[in-house]
Amino acid sequence: MRILCLGDSIMQYNDCTTYPQTGWVQELARFFPTETNFLHFAKNGRSSKSFIDEGRFEDVKKAARTGDFALIQFGHNDEKKQDPARYTSPDEGGEYRKNLAFFVRELQALGVKPIILTPMTRRKFVSEHKMEDTHGAYPEAALAEAKKLNIPSINMTALTFAYVERTGEAKSRRFFMNFDAGEYENFPDGKSDNSHLRPDGAYAFASIAAHELLRLGKKWADYRELSDTVITGAMDASEFEKDTGDEKLMA
Repeated sequence: MRILCLGDSIMQYNDCTTYPQTGWVQELARFFPTETNFLHFAKNGRSSKSFIDEGRFEDVKKAARTGDFALIQFGHNDEKKQDPARYTSPDEGGEYRKNLAFFVRELQALGVKPIILTPMTRRKFVSEHKMEDTHGAYPEAALAEAKKLNIPSINMTALTFAYVERTGEAKSRRFFMNFDAGEYENFPDGKSDNSHLRPDGAYAFASIAAHELLRLGKKWADYRELSDTVITGAMDASEFEKDTGDEKLMA
């Protein structure tokens, strides 16, 4: 089985030069058999707009095969109003929704089965167990577009937000590229980054995603092969569902 991965730096595959930064899909592979082929197209700094404009989506289409699955996750860079090369509006009829629809329709035409995921949460605490949302209208826009297109979606924003918030400000620091000087050779001066993930964060978020993918086939028959391939033992999401409302997580 092959899974195409379209997104930005939160999903991007990282090598030794950027360690400990880890794309969450790198850890998602732990929840699938070793013969599962993850095709990594996610790239640092890209929005749905720049991913198309730079020809990266053309590369995806060239690699795609009938029967592939695709994970589509954009938003972090689409939000950057100060950058016209990347910004897209999440409003109904806006470019963000149009781009997601473009990805889906083009992939479906090639026999690929797409899934839209909302962006992973940022770590922005206002107190030890209280966070502030940073993604605004983008998650709901992604979910609405998936519903309109009649394809599955996963509200990773709500799930990861609830998990990080419950973990707390102090303990959740280990999930993100937020660490003191001298801890890692690649970043001798330390880092204060509450968007990008370290291995613990990537694993936690991938575990949440794996649980949702495991459930996908119950509602979407065309995605049963993907669900049946997930290795059981992924993180129990019952606690996330209590916090966020299960009906909002997967559509």
